[in-house]
Amino acid sequence: MTTVAVSLFRRLWPVYAVFAALLVTVVAVVGTLIGTYGSLTDSAWNIGAASTTKWLVGSIGFILLPSYLRQYVANGVTRREFLGGGLLFGIGSAAGFALLVLAGFGVERLIYGATGLMDGLTEPYPVHSAGSAVAVLVRAFLIYLAHICTAWLVAVGFYRYGALTGLLLIPPSLVPAFGSELFFGTEWSPVGGVDLLGLDLPFAASALLTAVLVVAGCAIVHQLGRAVAIRGKIT
Repeated sequence: MTTVAVSLFRRLWPVYAVFAALLVTVVAVVGTLIGTYGSLTDSAWNIGAASTTKWLVGSIGFILLPSYLRQYVANGVTRREFLGGGLLFGIGSAAGFALLVLAGFGVERLIYGATGLMDGLTEPYPVHSAGSAVAVLVRAFLIYLAHICTAWLVAVGFYRYGALTGLLLIPPSLVPAFGSELFFGTEWSPVGGVDLLGLDLPFAASALLTAVLVVAGCAIVHQLGRAVAIRGKIT
């Protein structure tokens, strides 16, 4: 499994590197323009990076099965080994980008503090203490992992059952991603799980519920993918 994960990282790290470079550049340029000619009321990194990243890791998760399963099996890798390696790759991707997001907040906070932009923010800065830094890291990691899990579920549905059934399986496949957004209260659900469900969900509960959805989703992917037929294309 580790060999598969390392192989996937070697194949896909250029995509991650280009995305990270573009992300930092765009956020820096846009944030500077807004700060210079407009009114910066919230963290530019929070708006541009923390949310955008989940779509990249999700899209990468979606292409793994249809793009690489056939190649790896042809080279002697079992389906279980591929799925296990894909899981390690997904965990590593989520962790890596969560660390990138946290590091970005640290650099941005220093810049805002040095230029006086912090005083003009009307929204609380996401990272203001060691505890908030840990919360941001854990939250980003779980949300990214949930989006990867959803992408895997969608992909295995299409790959195993074909286009028509795959389309029908999209709504239940969205549960991990939507659940993470709901519990943590992101842009998919701005009111958050607390107001929508009428529950006072602490951070630990949101993290635990998201983790449960991810584990359940990955178990389903493993169950459906361990004996899936090798297909040339989805029809």
